[in-house]
Amino acid sequence: MNTQFLRFSTKYLLGLITASAFGMSAPAVRAQAQGAALKAWATIEQSVKDMETAVQSKNLHAIHEPSMKIRAPIRTLKGHSSMLSGDNGQKISAALKQLDSSVTDLHSAADEGDQAKAETALKSVEGAFDQLKAEDPEAAFKNM
Repeated sequence: MNTQFLRFSTKYLLGLITASAFGMSAPAVRAQAQGAALKAWATIEQSVKDMETAVQSKNLHAIHEPSMKIRAPIRTLKGHSSMLSGDNGQKISAALKQLDSSVTDLHSAADEGDQAKAETALKSVEGAFDQLKAEDPEAAFKNM
């Protein structure tokens, strides 16, 4: 009888310790997600600037790197947008989808070496980026 009680107590105690450990780590996980989202946002901002510079300087080959570099941060923010409250997460996710599509168009225009098409695609990138900025993702992810 005592061994059964001891086994039950040990399992119960281990369960409590495990539950407590997960409960205590939730703020740390949230802070880590917040940091990743803010870093992703900064990378997106820089990549858009780099693409603008490349198109304006008519150096279409320079579009390749920032147009590839922006993909992972877009995916990161899409994943984190589901953690945002209310409509904000859906709006940010939709804006990110549009930005991703516009970047693909710009990358294709650069690969074709078509400056006029690249300038048009850049306007689309800038419009999608402005739509995303209007949702203030930096503040949204800081308050997540």
